[in-house]
Amino acid sequence: MKIRSLLLTLVLALSFALAACDFDGGVEQGRCVAFDPTAKTLTIVVDVTHDQFNPHYSGGVHTYKLPPEARDMGPVPTVGGRLMVDLEKSSLLLYDPASKSVKELSVQFTDVEKNIGAKHPKVAGKTFPIVDKEKESVTIYSSRLEALITFKVPAPALDLPPYTWTAGDEMRIAFRNSDKGQAIRIMNVSKTNIFQK
Repeated sequence: MKIRSLLLTLVLALSFALAACDFDGGVEQGRCVAFDPTAKTLTIVVDVTHDQFNPHYSGGVHTYKLPPEARDMGPVPTVGGRLMVDLEKSSLLLYDPASKSVKELSVQFTDVEKNIGAKHPKVAGKTFPIVDKEKESVTIYSSRLEALITFKVPAPALDLPPYTWTAGDEMRIAFRNSDKGQAIRIMNVSKTNIFQK
């Protein structure tokens, strides 16, 4: 009986391996900066590190057509212009929709509270960003850094829309090499618990 189970497992593993060899495509991951349900498109700024613990959203800006089947699309993404907070360089990486490019904005961090989980009273049930025009500051919450961050920005930046300071969801897109602009499957990494049954 054990030999039979082992043989069945080996056959299944081999068939999966062969099926994977037939897939001529790729996968990209990055922050969602635009989502148009009418045009059925999704735009991301690509993570260049491919390291889930240390992502760097400074790659290309890529737009994909949504998968034809709704079941191949994960939860609707949150879009945002904030790509990264760099505490060491005192800067933010932002997506500029007008130029469709990534820009760096120098800021002055005035308060950084670390080890603030999403259920912490300082962030639970609150809406970010908080823009204070009198103090010329913006307060954001970074779930990835688990940090509540306040920084000063140049005066003209205070009039930018809240989208600018909001982090878009992390998206993973699979495509075929024959049509790289057409997603065959989209996973919302930020809103998908892969360990949930």
